[in-house]
Amino acid sequence: MANLFTIRRAAQYVCLLLVGWCCIAAAGEPAWPAELLPAVPDLTAAVLSYLDEPDNRGTWVVEPNRLAKLIRWVHDLGWSMDIHTCGDEAQEWVVRAYADAQRENPKPWLRHRVHHAYFPTPAALEVMAGAGISAVVSSPFLTNLGEGFVNSVGPERASRAMPMRTYLEAGVPLAGSSDSYITDYNPWVGMHAAVNRRTVMGRDLGKDAEAITPAEALRSYTLGGAYASGREDWQGSIARGKLADLVVLDRDPLAIDPDELDHVKPTATMLGGEWVYRG
Repeated sequence: MANLFTIRRAAQYVCLLLVGWCCIAAAGEPAWPAELLPAVPDLTAAVLSYLDEPDNRGTWVVEPNRLAKLIRWVHDLGWSMDIHTCGDEAQEWVVRAYADAQRENPKPWLRHRVHHAYFPTPAALEVMAGAGISAVVSSPFLTNLGEGFVNSVGPERASRAMPMRTYLEAGVPLAGSSDSYITDYNPWVGMHAAVNRRTVMGRDLGKDAEAITPAEALRSYTLGGAYASGREDWQGSIARGKLADLVVLDRDPLAIDPDELDHVKPTATMLGGEWVYRG
């Protein structure tokens, strides 16, 4: 038992830093934080078209056919991929290439995923659900970059950015993230954004159609993240046989007014069964 305990404790500390994924930017962005403009242009995400610029389909960082070959090469080497896809065209290309790679050379332990996942097409949703491809959404963007989305693609399309309700109803695995340092890494800020879908200026960003519940937002940051990284068997929830990583909170996030989610704070943190923080 002592040896088994030692192995589990060693594994716990190794898990504080894991290198197991390849990150690729497929194309540009529809909007950037104000401090990055004009050095980094808006309207560069690879989309089928922009509202006021029908001939502008964005900018591919990696040409699509080369990207598909690159995805297959990395897959064959045994690496999971997290590819930034901010436009509908880029996202559909990437998830089809993921699904093709898994079908032709099955490696089900590899959890390829799309990052940001702003604007999925119906075809992309179908492929993602069928292949178990996670949408890793940058939830705080809705608050902090939401006005930029409106300026770039118009209010109607911006209201469908990172459509979390659509993902869940389509059966697509959903994981919350921050994309820090671009936005706040605090998960409660991200959960607040996912539940309330309101920009920093107070603009509604499709709340009625695309907001998720506090329980769903919490799951996206816990089990959703664990699944996306292939760690759901030993992280992501408090259960027998999993690592005892948990926090004690100053309030119940499932009982408070959803508008207070960004005020939730930890009072204690346990890592691998040991208390490492007490507020």
